[in-house]
Amino acid sequence: MKTFYNLIYKFLIAFLIFSFVFGIQTNYASSLPEELNENDTDLELYAEGCILLNADNKKVLYNKNGTEKLYPASTTKIITGLLVLDNCNLTDMVNVSYFAVNSVPATYTTINLTPGESLSVKDLLYVLMIASANDAAFVLAEYIANKGNNYLLDSSNDAKTKFDDSIKIFSDMMNKKAREIGCTNTNFVNPNGIHNENHYSTAYDMALIGCYAYKNDMLMSIAKQMSYSLPNTEFYTGEIRKCRSTNSLLYENGEYYFPYANGLKTGYTDPAGYCIVASCKKDELNLIVVILNSKVASYTQTNENKYTSREADCIRLFNYGFNCYEYKNLISSESIATSTTIINGNKNSRHLDLIVKDDITALVPKDEMLDITPKITIYKFLAPIAEGEVIGRITYNYNGQTYFSDLIASHDVTSSSYANFIIALFIIFLVLLILVIIVSKRNKKSK
Repeated sequence: MKTFYNLIYKFLIAFLIFSFVFGIQTNYASSLPEELNENDTDLELYAEGCILLNADNKKVLYNKNGTEKLYPASTTKIITGLLVLDNCNLTDMVNVSYFAVNSVPATYTTINLTPGESLSVKDLLYVLMIASANDAAFVLAEYIANKGNNYLLDSSNDAKTKFDDSIKIFSDMMNKKAREIGCTNTNFVNPNGIHNENHYSTAYDMALIGCYAYKNDMLMSIAKQMSYSLPNTEFYTGEIRKCRSTNSLLYENGEYYFPYANGLKTGYTDPAGYCIVASCKKDELNLIVVILNSKVASYTQTNENKYTSREADCIRLFNYGFNCYEYKNLISSESIATSTTIINGNKNSRHLDLIVKDDITALVPKDEMLDITPKITIYKFLAPIAEGEVIGRITYNYNGQTYFSDLIASHDVTSSSYANFIIALFIIFLVLLILVIIVSKRNKKSK
């Protein structure tokens, strides 16, 4: 009988919790992510496709043809760099093959790697991101696809077949990584962005890759470097191979300088036009801009300077983000979100405040007045409860984004024997009532 009583007691407690929790959730409706719509504001952007994202939560702040399939050119190398960091140690030594060097078309940038030489992953990664070296991209891809230096370095047919297979394997790895990041309209067929009709992406997908890369400290530390030099090797003893960053936004004394820029990667081919995945930080606001298929056009910062539209579009989008958006506090930590009564708590402690554990902030237009009703969920409403224990959550849903914080107990709540006794009586009464109803229905059926 005691076991039966305990089972019924637990069942009714669960029932009460369910009823109570759902009873306090008000003024809230879940929403699907906001669709990628075009902006009404005309910034006179030259690029065919461009987009501005909040790097912290991937929220789209400005969009022009963001889902149009375009060629990403050398901005491709961002995801190549991510795969390098996923699969290699910076101190690994990598062998340079004949086809890794000689598969780069004549008009594309290289760092003059020599077949047979061996360089560290670190050296190759730096020239990949800073100099946009296409030969370095092939070398790293071949190394990763073969899980080490398990490939031929000569110019034989077997070496060519092995090289082509390696690039296919690495491209599959790139596409898998892109899908993991959230890209749905992207297909890579090489590690460097050398033009191919089947090598494409969108401004939005490249921005997602940019947001992902922005959280990789090593890649970002490389992407903001202005120059790098490769060491000489046994197979290369010529003039020191020096390179400079291709990102004009980083040059402090340059005509395209933007003081808050901190990365990431440029690109250019004739079919792709001028491209860039650019990042910047001002105060607490981190932004990602993607420019695809931009053409040369005037941008007047002074009466004399002419900017390529890639830099012009970046600067305009960055300034738009900083001028039009700011972080606003939805609720502060240590604020009282709500109060509740612990039904089996003793008289002196049963009235409990639920305290917001962390600040909740949202990036919103500067001129927008916020009036958002939060959803409050309580996980626990029976004693004992310890001060600082997480017993709920407060959630705000704003413009397709969810913001939340845990709610913690303001003080200890001990249980009351008398309250537990009353709950037990109520449970017994409820069980008896249910049994009476069941027996009554059975009798009616029998008649």
